[in-house]
Amino acid sequence: MRLKSAKILEERGIGYRLIELRKKAFSVADVIKYAKEKIDPDEICKTIVLEDEKGSKCAVLLLGKHKIDFTKANKSTGQRLSIVNPEGVKKATGVEPGAVCPILLRIPLFVDRRVLEKEKINFGSGDHLYGLEVSTKDLEKIANFMVVDVAQT
Repeated sequence: MRLKSAKILEERGIGYRLIELRKKAFSVADVIKYAKEKIDPDEICKTIVLEDEKGSKCAVLLLGKHKIDFTKANKSTGQRLSIVNPEGVKKATGVEPGAVCPILLRIPLFVDRRVLEKEKINFGSGDHLYGLEVSTKDLEKIANFMVVDVAQT
């Protein structure tokens, strides 16, 4: 199987680790439970698709253990945001929730500042059976994003 996301990393010379899962993962808990190799739960990130009142979509990458503070998110983006339903996620990203890959997005990406404090992170690959692990410093080489403070503390 050749993942589009892995191909992008290879083309850009970015080192990565493919995290294989025993079953489809839809949540952070699933990733922890189904990973075939040891992974650090503190390095798991999730990509959440949001929309503003006009229906424009964006995504937020944050640590898996965090939730979005919508007061902070609305202030950071200047928009009133809400989480997109699963149908809307598929329409905006081409994949179901749980498989969203931040480097494949065609919508604006915001990265919570706490993600960048990690040495390495892992996230969805575009396929429910695989995750990708990369060095955090390489994130800016593979995705255009704006750093925000949107996690609940």
